[in-house]
Amino acid sequence: MGKNYIKKSTVCVLLLVVVMLFASCKDESRFVEPNYVLRRWASAIQQMNYREYAACEAHPKSEAVFGEMYREYYLVDLMATEVDDADSAEEHKDADGVRYVQRQLEFEAAVVRRKSGKHEGLIRGSAEFIKYLDGRRAKEGWLLSNRTLIHVPR
Repeated sequence: MGKNYIKKSTVCVLLLVVVMLFASCKDESRFVEPNYVLRRWASAIQQMNYREYAACEAHPKSEAVFGEMYREYYLVDLMATEVDDADSAEEHKDADGVRYVQRQLEFEAAVVRRKSGKHEGLIRGSAEFIKYLDGRRAKEGWLLSNRTLIHVPR
């Protein structure tokens, strides 16, 4: 075997490794904005900041309902675990005829009891992640809607 054969083989193996690395990498960019919104939402809940909470929600509850919903716990270490690609978001219209795009989002977080500050398990959740295309909220970016939370005690 000659030097050229060894060089060509080495180059081929290196190219194969590079191709395999790029093929196996997940597109993490689609998680950036959902994680930002989720962390902002969790921070608002932890601080009981209704204004910030409402800015993250497509259909925020009233301030009284917000206070009741989150008076006993808050969420930390919130992270999106699965999110549809923004390019595949489906277009819809709400009851008022305002257009928006929607994609699905799944996430996890640790639950902290307010009184004790102790971690009390994990929450797994899913939500619709929507972005208005027109109307008064069109410039607000992606918002949370229709959340489902499941508490997993540990």
